[in-house]
Amino acid sequence: MTHTAILLAAGQSSRMGTLKGLLPWNGITLFEHQLNTLRKSVFTDIVVVLGYEAEKFLSIGKKHSAKLVINEHFQDGKCSSIIAGVKAADTLSETILITSVDQPLHPVIINKLAGNLRNSRCLIAVPSHQGKRGHPILFSSRLRNELLSIKEEKMGLRHVIQEHEKFLLELPVENEQIHLNLNHQEDYKIALKKYTGR
Repeated sequence: MTHTAILLAAGQSSRMGTLKGLLPWNGITLFEHQLNTLRKSVFTDIVVVLGYEAEKFLSIGKKHSAKLVINEHFQDGKCSSIIAGVKAADTLSETILITSVDQPLHPVIINKLAGNLRNSRCLIAVPSHQGKRGHPILFSSRLRNELLSIKEEKMGLRHVIQEHEKFLLELPVENEQIHLNLNHQEDYKIALKKYTGR
C-alpha cells in the first residue's frame, strides 16, 4: 500500500524573517531534514508544495525524488497549498500525511501513525503528548474529497477534524517535539539548542 506525505513549504515565513525551510537543522536545512525523515518512513509518495521563492527549494526537492508542486496562489492561505498537494497525491494512497516545513518530523512517530490508523476503523490519526495533540496529522484517503474542499473561512483542516472527531485516533507519544512550531527567531533558537544541541 502507498502512503502519501504532503510537505507544505509555500509560505513567506514573514514572522521568522527568513525562509524557514532554509534554516540550519542538524547540519542540513530544515527542508532537507524533513525530506530525509520522510524517505526513512513508510511514506513513499512525497509531495512538496512550494510557492514563495520556490526556485530556492527546487534542486533539493529533485535530489530527493519528491513530486514538486508550485502553488501560484500561496498568498490565499494554507488551504490552497493543501489542496494543491492532495491533487498531486497518488490516487491509490491509503493515507495522506499533512505536515509543514517548520514542524520537524520524527520517522518513528509518523510510521506509528500509519500503522495504527491502518489497524483501526478511524479516519484521522494525531500524535499526543501529555494529553495535548500535536502534529503531523494523518488522514485516511477516504477523506480525500473533503480535503479538496477545505476553505480558510471554515477553519481548513480543523473543520474536517471536527466533523470526524468520533473517528479520530489519538496516539500517545513520549516525544514533545510534536508540539514544536518554528514561527519566530526565538522559537527557532530555543528548539535548535534543545533538539540539536547547537
